[in-house]
Amino acid sequence: MKIKEINRLTYELDAKIKAPPSKSYTHRALFAAALSEGRSKIIDPLFSDDIKYTINSLKQLGVRIIEHSNNEEVYLEVQGSSGKLEEPRSPLYIGNSGTTLRFLMAISSLVKGTVVIDGDEEVRKRPVKGLEDSLKKLGLIIESNNGCPPVKITSKGTLGGETILEPSQSSQYLSALLLASPFSKPYMKIKLAGQVPSSPYVEMTLDVMKKFGVLVERKDFSEFTTSPSKYLGQEYRVEGDFSNSSYFMAIAAISGGKVTIQNLNKESKQADRIFVDILQNMGCKIFWQNNSLILKGGKLKGLEIDMKKSPDIVPTLAVVSAFAEDPTKIYNIETLRFKETDRLRAVANELSKVGCKIEEGRDYMIINPRRLHGAQIETYKDHRMAMSFAVAGLFVEGIKILDPDCVSKSYPNFWEDFSKVCGGIN
Repeated sequence: MKIKEINRLTYELDAKIKAPPSKSYTHRALFAAALSEGRSKIIDPLFSDDIKYTINSLKQLGVRIIEHSNNEEVYLEVQGSSGKLEEPRSPLYIGNSGTTLRFLMAISSLVKGTVVIDGDEEVRKRPVKGLEDSLKKLGLIIESNNGCPPVKITSKGTLGGETILEPSQSSQYLSALLLASPFSKPYMKIKLAGQVPSSPYVEMTLDVMKKFGVLVERKDFSEFTTSPSKYLGQEYRVEGDFSNSSYFMAIAAISGGKVTIQNLNKESKQADRIFVDILQNMGCKIFWQNNSLILKGGKLKGLEIDMKKSPDIVPTLAVVSAFAEDPTKIYNIETLRFKETDRLRAVANELSKVGCKIEEGRDYMIINPRRLHGAQIETYKDHRMAMSFAVAGLFVEGIKILDPDCVSKSYPNFWEDFSKVCGGIN
């Protein structure tokens, strides 16, 4: 297996980098554009493994998508299907992309026929039961492997009515239903039987739907209703990604240096926008200039924080917390156990390996900073494990990252950008 050793940072950090495009917004824009009437132009999309699986699957469903690249801009041209999708000739392969899996399950209701969705061995552990049960109430016939992929969906090409959704394992269940909801007859009403984790991601879905012409009525996070309506092709520019920018924020926070990250929307609806505020509360200084974030590190204080709404940045936060002066408790994070791996346990294991004292509970972890030492970091085929522990390697001698190429899932250029910022790779 490939191993990447991280060199320690040996100079005062003063770096500038452009944030990569948002994976979450790219996904949502692709699905809305695919279901639209007319042509869409998605400008500055992310091209990662997950996005490629989405594009390939949409093409198999009959959506015409062309990639364009010139000196001025990169964009995807999408000829919308008006919600009339074709039955694919073979199973849709989605690798380990949970977003692709759940969104495809819902829009497969628009196919008159059968759709099979499958992926790698890791995605076959990703739960879909809450979404499966909800779609069955809307008239679909679904077979799965005990609530996990592969999933076989048979439809008459329509859906509609009222359903109940148990969303506790993933906000993607609700986002998936919402994306398909404009094609429901006579309407779709979704009642929530439980709290939605990572709720800002649902706000992002509603934001994209609105930009493509669809409005959803809602009662906070208890009930959502959509009347028959149309997505309209748009020119849509993807904003920069706070999740993938978090690693560079973390480097500045720990080092006491400075990083300027361009292409970030200060008013973004992204869940991981909160990481900026968290670092400020831990002792960093924050400045904004137009669409650039300037972050200056400082003495880091531990904190106690609920991360239910933003679990994806927990690995980055956990690594930063290992360099704080006091313990940090991160709680309400049980959904991390249903990610690419049991991410809560994985983070706890690897932080323990480098010398932290960790207390792990069902839905929390407590990080007690200690003197850290080198170790070989298992990434569990999880992109966020690789990227967050690469940050630790800049400040601890002897950190080696196993399977470093797993970052291609969400950030194919990570190691190149990491090297530009700090030169920290052997």
